[in-house]
Amino acid sequence: MFSDFQDSRNRGWCSAFEKLARTHHPRTNSCEFAIKEYEEQTQIEVGVTLCSHELDIDDDGAIFPKEERIISLFVEEITKKAVYEAFEAHKHDFPGFYILAYHRCYPDAEF
Repeated sequence: MFSDFQDSRNRGWCSAFEKLARTHHPRTNSCEFAIKEYEEQTQIEVGVTLCSHELDIDDDGAIFPKEERIISLFVEEITKKAVYEAFEAHKHDFPGFYILAYHRCYPDAEF
């Protein structure tokens, strides 16, 4: 969160506190807290569709998952790896389910 100006006065811009700072300055607890808060704000909400491994057959003979659920996860970037890593922490809550699809959530969207 620091951008070095590369000037002769050894200064740069601290985005955590929105002020000038020396290039070589200690990383304090306040810095750690500001960085953690920034990282939490940049997380993206993703809607994840889960399907059960157990299958069912309808009257027409079509096969489909017996159960489907949609959950919400938070990731730093929308990639398959990030979504699967975020789901790993909740996997024990959904035994027998796999990720079918995922998409970014837009909670304030109007349709």
